[in-house]
Amino acid sequence: MDKKTFETIDPIVDEISEVADELLESAATEKLRNLLAQLNKTLGSRYLVGLHFNVTVFDTEKERCLPVLQTGLAGFDGDKPYLACGDSSPQRYIVDGEMLVVPHDRCPRCWEDWDFKLLHPECSHCGIVLGKEVKLLLDTDVCPNCEEGKVSLSKPQCKKCGLVLDPSQVTWG
Repeated sequence: MDKKTFETIDPIVDEISEVADELLESAATEKLRNLLAQLNKTLGSRYLVGLHFNVTVFDTEKERCLPVLQTGLAGFDGDKPYLACGDSSPQRYIVDGEMLVVPHDRCPRCWEDWDFKLLHPECSHCGIVLGKEVKLLLDTDVCPNCEEGKVSLSKPQCKKCGLVLDPSQVTWG
């Protein structure tokens, strides 16, 4: 998704997330949460129960779908369900000279699952290769792997997770 479009929808998606979380924690869903807890207890510890709200963007021209929000309820062993978020942070890329933004676990070209790009640099769906047709655009010092450590052009190794950035896979902005 192009940067401008992503930045335009991002605050709306954040607001949808807040409203969904408020709804899921409200008295209006108490019966639903109790039923989920009962289902979880009935299933036992082998199984996990979840109720998810997903907001997706469907590209009608390229016929592909991009999840932009995943939130819901999850629970264990009959405990009361708790809020669970499955979102991935946005990542900027340069693809064929264009800046694109998608959740970090998605391919910027085809929007399919492509997590751990630094370990598996080729998208198994469309064949795009990190370091060739696509590069991570790093415009902060936040490690793209753990999102907790710091990296830079002069210090490409993250002290938090140990990742050493391959300069052929990254462009600094």
